[in-house]
Order: sequence, then structure tokens, then C-alpha cells
Amino acid sequence: MRIDVLGPIQVAANGQTVRLAGQRQRALLAALTLELGKVVPVERLVDILWDAEPPATARVKVQAHVSALRQAIGHDTAVAGGPLLTRPPGYMLCGDGIELDLAEFDVLTAQAKEASESRQPGVAAELFGAALRLWRGSAFADVRSPVIRSAADSLEGRRLLVWEAKADADLGLGRNERVVADLPTLLTAYPFRERARAMLMLALYRLGCRADALSVYRDGHRLMVAELGLEPGPRLRALHQHILADDPRLLAADGASLGVAHTGGEQPAARLPG
Repeated sequence: MRIDVLGPIQVAANGQTVRLAGQRQRALLAALTLELGKVVPVERLVDILWDAEPPATARVKVQAHVSALRQAIGHDTAVAGGPLLTRPPGYMLCGDGIELDLAEFDVLTAQAKEASESRQPGVAAELFGAALRLWRGSAFADVRSPVIRSAADSLEGRRLLVWEAKADADLGLGRNERVVADLPTLLTAYPFRERARAMLMLALYRLGCRADALSVYRDGHRLMVAELGLEPGPRLRALHQHILADDPRLLAADGASLGVAHTGGEQPAARLPG
């Protein structure tokens, strides 16, 4: 069975697309997917499916939703090794035989970080890129449960860090055009993300677009002052001064001496466009 949750939920079982019936069935599958291979107590599922106002028959209804989900994915309850198992005090989605895009994202991200720490930026960039290509929009995009939406926001934050890490690797490889192509979309969604802004400024400068690099700084400065009442952080201000002065260190392979890759002042997670 294949389950994709990095976007609207998609399920395929036995080569056929599974049609999920309604919000609560989606929320149930989302909850089990987030805890793949672990038991999710019935009480937890009740909170996820009904938030603050569960009906008196909530536990029975959870059982009915589980039964319907089993039927949808072709799980024969007479077969002990089926994917959706009853395990007191609740239910578990067994990881064996299930392909999950979220699990693949985690594996690719971990491999990319190892490559980065081993000073293999080319491998890291490719792995980070493969992880990002798994996303089709906001995680669990068609699930309205507040608990699932909170989990989705956390996943979006992880997606953002990977997006920045890929740009960082590309910058170290001299792929400035790729950084300039990728980061404006991120900054449109996260205008206060100073690390991304710094990397975009540096990539533009290295491409000979000094005026554009300074314009990116001015746009960020104006937004931060107008909406937050704050100046940009010290590293971003310092980078601005280095660009104004045409500091030759900006053309170094990775810009590490100027601290560009680790600019602070991060923005809380928000959703990226798909």
C-alpha cells in the first residue's frame, strides 16, 4: 500500500486508488500515519476526530470508522497481518508493506544531512532536492482536524529548513542561478526568513547583480520595520555592508567567513505554496 500525505492524502492499495469517505476517515488515517508502527489510543483518536465536542458514542464511532477504512483499503480482517491492526488500547497502522512519502522524506533528509556533514555538498543538494520533490502542497492539505493541522504546520517548518539547506548546498557549489530561481518563492511565503534572504543576496551578488542584491535587502528591511518594528539582524546588516563595500570575501567558495549560511532571525513556520 502507498500512502502520500505531503499534500492532499492519496492512497493506493493493490494497484487501485483508494477513495476515502469524508473528513473523519481522512483524519483517522492521518493520525495513524503520523504514528506509523505505533499504537494510537482510542481516546487520542476521539480527540483528533471530534476535537472538543465528541459524541457520547465516540468510541463506537471510531470503531466504525476503522472498519470502513479497512474495507476501503482491502484489509481482510480475517488476516492477522493486515495493515490496520487492533492493538489495545487502540489501533496501529503497521509499517511493513506500506510506502509512505513522509517516511521517505525523513530518510532522504537524514542522508542529506550526513552528506553535508561529510563535506559532500553535491550529494547533499541532490538528496535535499529529492526530499522536496515529494511535496505536492501543504501536508494533510485536505484534513481539517485542528490536531492534524498543528502536526502539518510542524512538518511545514521541517520542509522550510530543508529548502534552506538545499540552497546552502547549492550556494557552496557555485550554483548561484539555482539559488536565485528557488529562493524568491520561499521569501514570498516567509518574508522575515533572514537566512534565505542572505543566501539570495549573496547569490545575486556573485552573478553580478549587485543592485538586485541590495534591493532584496531593502525590501526585507522595509517589511521588518513596517510589520515588526525591528531592524534586520546583525548578520544580515553586516552582509549588506559587505555588498556595499564590494568585499572580495563575498566571492569565496562558501561565504563561511561572513556567516551567510547561518544568519539568524528566523520566522515561525507557515505554509509554502505547492
